[in-house]
Amino acid sequence: MGDGLYLSPAESTAYRHWDDRTHSLFSPYVDSSLQNKFWDYGGDAIVDTNRYVILTQDRRNETGWLWSRLPIDMTDFEITVEFAIKGQGTSTSGDGFAMWFTKERMQGGPVFGNRNRWHGLGLIFDTYPNSPHRGFFPRISAVKNNGNVDYDLNKDGENQDMAHCNMQLRRTPTETRLRFTYIKDVYMELALQTQEWNKWTSCFRISPYEFTDPPYVGFSASTGEVTDLHAITSVWTNKLVYHSRTPADLENERLRAFSDSSSNTWWNKKDDSDARKRESSSLFQMLKRVIFFIVWVIKWLLLLVFLGGAGYLGFKYYKKNTPNPYKNRRMMA
Repeated sequence: MGDGLYLSPAESTAYRHWDDRTHSLFSPYVDSSLQNKFWDYGGDAIVDTNRYVILTQDRRNETGWLWSRLPIDMTDFEITVEFAIKGQGTSTSGDGFAMWFTKERMQGGPVFGNRNRWHGLGLIFDTYPNSPHRGFFPRISAVKNNGNVDYDLNKDGENQDMAHCNMQLRRTPTETRLRFTYIKDVYMELALQTQEWNKWTSCFRISPYEFTDPPYVGFSASTGEVTDLHAITSVWTNKLVYHSRTPADLENERLRAFSDSSSNTWWNKKDDSDARKRESSSLFQMLKRVIFFIVWVIKWLLLLVFLGGAGYLGFKYYKKNTPNPYKNRRMMA
């Protein structure tokens, strides 16, 4: 696994995958009664049957959610979600959205439209920094909670996450998708598609969170003083079936899964070297643009000076070599 590419476990010979329609969602999303057999939506969420389920519009102070009606009772699974974050804001936008795997469902609150002190795992896509941080935003993190810990919104959950990465999610050259893979007792991984269709970049790969109960799957989003449209286009869930799950198989799979854990294509809170590289690259690109602009200005200034000088010399030459009719009339008189 190199060059920032992500290999789905479904492509491995150790697995087979089966579609799970109870936790999948596609257009038109609802039936004639505006309901879905396997999903509920609420808050400020609305359904655009041709495009997506909008969790929040690009308006202030909205919260919306989308939750599965059934818990995801699978040992190993993979969920691919196409989502959209967009709006009119260019310099500031927010607040973000989250994907949840929790014991409870449909309980609104301050954490991107969901309750605080949840039981389970949250994948948080935070697009607006409430305080200074290393690295840039958006910041994508995995945060677990046993129901007793307050998520620190003022610090954007800093030092509360299991792992995180930083990645651009707005104005991307292709549709944005996430792929969350959970292999019990082996690993869990979040990968994202942001630059090219079906080209995945790993955000993090870590030891899996242990669910005490089969979790519901949910999505929620919120806006405040800054705004964005947050929407879910599709959810595709697959059950992953091991050909064998002996202790030796699991240990071999763990060794294989973390064989390149030092690779800079896996960004986590213990090694954000790749994020620093991307920041350096962004600064380098910005410096290149500034230098190009300065060279462009100097080039045009020199051209204008040259044209002005040529025009002035031409005028002087013309004046010198053109007879003065008034002077000629005086001489004739």
